[in-house]
Amino acid sequence: MRFDDPEVRELLARSMILRLAALSPKGQPNIRCLWFVCQRGRIYIFTGETNPTSRGISAHPDVALLFDGERGSRSSRLLRVRGRAVFRRESAITGRVMLALARKYFLTRPGLRNLLAHAGTVPTTVRFYAEGWANVRKELGRAPAMILEVLPESFEFLPRSPAQAAS
Repeated sequence: MRFDDPEVRELLARSMILRLAALSPKGQPNIRCLWFVCQRGRIYIFTGETNPTSRGISAHPDVALLFDGERGSRSSRLLRVRGRAVFRRESAITGRVMLALARKYFLTRPGLRNLLAHAGTVPTTVRFYAEGWANVRKELGRAPAMILEVLPESFEFLPRSPAQAAS
């Protein structure tokens, strides 16, 4: 199966969140739920390089991604993608991916509705992230990477368990 397979593309298009499975620097498994976009045969994930899951990626770049296809009718299958991950700092990639993330998660009717419903929290949220960014930058001596690029190596559909299908 390949990235351009119609079934793969359809399930990716219906997915809003992925589950990233990676190893910590000590080889312990970690799983995180994250936002993502697909572009140019790659999967781009919005996450900082300083969290425990992300720190392990430089030591263990092989990752597995699980997609649910949660928008639309419930599928009887999940999609597992295996690939190699690397953090990207290039401004052209970061800008392109951040714009795609904004289009997918904020510049839609549900996204705008959610943003307006929580408009009062926006200044606090911006301040929280700005202060966190400044602290991490001070610790690292540079701005942290926020975009993880995964080059998919394999795609596999998995059956959804009866417990997953019921939820």
